[in-house]
Amino acid sequence: MLLLSYRRYIALLIVVFVTCFILLLHDLDHLRRYNLVHLSPSPRVESPPAVLSLPHDYDLVGTSETVWCQERFGTRYLENARDFSASFCTDESTSRFTCFFSHTAADNPPRIDSMCYGHRAVFDESLHRFRLGCDIQSPTSDEMARGVPMPTELSRYWYETGPGFVMNEAVLLDSAVSKGPSQITTILVKREGSSNVWHSLMEIMSLSWSLDVLQIGADTETGNPFLSPEAGPTTQVVLLDNHEDGPFIDMWKLFSKMPIRRIQELNESEPLSDIIIPFAGGSNPLWQGDWEDIVCRDSTLVKTFSSRVLSLYGVATPIKENNKVIVTYIRRANTRKLINEDAHMEALRNEIPNMILNVVDFAAISFAEQLKIVRETDLLVGVHGAGLTHLMFLQPGSAVLEILPEGFQHKGFRNLAQMLGISFFRAHAKMHGDASGNNQWQFDAVELDQQRFVELVDFGVRSLSNNGKKSYDIL
Repeated sequence: MLLLSYRRYIALLIVVFVTCFILLLHDLDHLRRYNLVHLSPSPRVESPPAVLSLPHDYDLVGTSETVWCQERFGTRYLENARDFSASFCTDESTSRFTCFFSHTAADNPPRIDSMCYGHRAVFDESLHRFRLGCDIQSPTSDEMARGVPMPTELSRYWYETGPGFVMNEAVLLDSAVSKGPSQITTILVKREGSSNVWHSLMEIMSLSWSLDVLQIGADTETGNPFLSPEAGPTTQVVLLDNHEDGPFIDMWKLFSKMPIRRIQELNESEPLSDIIIPFAGGSNPLWQGDWEDIVCRDSTLVKTFSSRVLSLYGVATPIKENNKVIVTYIRRANTRKLINEDAHMEALRNEIPNMILNVVDFAAISFAEQLKIVRETDLLVGVHGAGLTHLMFLQPGSAVLEILPEGFQHKGFRNLAQMLGISFFRAHAKMHGDASGNNQWQFDAVELDQQRFVELVDFGVRSLSNNGKKSYDIL
């Protein structure tokens, strides 16, 4: 019996050993296969990803805005431009030239706005132009059906700006150029001017969005974005115009760490470069509907741009500890001045309680100082003009009072305030001056009865009496 039990014990041990050995072999084979699959280099992906993420500073919270608003003031504007593109060079060309389009303007005939990206451009000093080795290919039937313009037909805007003028003055699609990787990126800019903050911000904002489109658009040759977020140190802005630098020149450094240059300063030693021709300021959707009351109540595009500008200038958002309403009145030095302005300001100080009044000539101080003042402002007051563009940088919950020349029904600042969560009030004033015709509003001074002016500002102050640290009865 003992012998039988011993034999059974030995047999059981053998069965257990064999079973464990078989399981070990199976696990080793599985592990080997796992390593072959997961540790081998990934094959190169030839086709570009279908979707690339928006720049990280966009707020991707869902929106209840209408499609019309999203396509002009939300991230759908960027995505639609990315998806509406055309490449114009044959496969045999040594360079590439791709344009992206936006179709939001209600012009008749319909206007197609454009921005473009050129790969491997050589600067020709004798012509002061960038040359791309691009043999133009015929458009596809789909491109023709969508109205894609050829490079010689790109959009043009006021003050001789826009891709059409940039192409005509600074870019040639003709002879072959040396192959090789581009070493820098050059943004070609032709400005409308240099002193008007509204026009300048429309241009810089349009460039900002152009670069966003390139970050979410995949280059079919590499599968990567046309433009990397880390490209700043090797990116330069080259100005084609002859305007002075102006007070907003530093804002162009939002996009490039290299010095801003004039095209006349370039020479034959310039390295091979990619070029960017941005959407023009005149194509900015904020120009659309500026004579109408639009219903858009949110703009991720404008809010993100505003944050970028504040970050560039290092302007923090102050905590409004003051229990009084801070009113900033924009003083105009030339046109559309408020008659009896000094007396009106004194009346405000004497008659409105719980208020601190600042009277500021923005043209007399740096833009960084302007931003700091605006971030501390509760109520921004001014006669219609570019100075009211500063409402873009007010803190949420602030308010704007716009004084318009009689009969003038511009809605641009009203619409912008609504998109940013800023309360908006307006009033019309009589015009006084020698100007006449449709442009009278641009030059004539405006007149408001002093008591009416005090009541208007008091209304704005009262509307903010329970905002933040403030807590007052309104009556």
